[in-house]
Amino acid sequence: MTWIAPTKKYVFIRVFKTGSSTVGREIKKSDPDAGLELQVFRNGRRTSHVKSSWIKENIFSKLGLDWDEYFKFGFVRNPWDRELSNYFWNHGELKPPKDVSFKEWLNIRLQKDGQIDSANEPQCQYLTDVDYIARFENFEEEVKYIFNKIGVPISQPLMHINKTEHKLYWEYYDDVDIMKVYEWYKKDIEMYNYEFGE
Repeated sequence: MTWIAPTKKYVFIRVFKTGSSTVGREIKKSDPDAGLELQVFRNGRRTSHVKSSWIKENIFSKLGLDWDEYFKFGFVRNPWDRELSNYFWNHGELKPPKDVSFKEWLNIRLQKDGQIDSANEPQCQYLTDVDYIARFENFEEEVKYIFNKIGVPISQPLMHINKTEHKLYWEYYDDVDIMKVYEWYKKDIEMYNYEFGE
């Protein structure tokens, strides 16, 4: 869930496959003043993955809110790991699509001239003009830091929901697929200093 909390002055921007369901659920459970859970219609479906630029232009501007008064944050994830998680997530099935290999999945999903599925849009497109970009790879520490910053308690232990089960992501890639994901997510990789195999 993407949240706008006018009392505590924070905005949580939800990015696909970065632990955002877990963070959103914890905010909803632990912050009675969390405010507005934002959902929009995109490609004929309702989603709570909303770009910060859209929130700033369509919510803050129209309601006369000051974007700079709010602490805006979201999570990013290693793109190679994220694509494998997308494959195993398979639109909520929590298992890979039947009779489709990971290589075929990448060929279908990462088409330069095809329609981009919102689940594999570059993460940097979601997180413009924000204050803090947390890393999925340090999830527990990042959540503790953020919740302390926004003044929201964390229930113990933090329950990770929608987690996919698979081997280490680099075991699924060959050289061609490594480069395919690199080309698709080049800006994310450069901006957030990701490398394959870390």
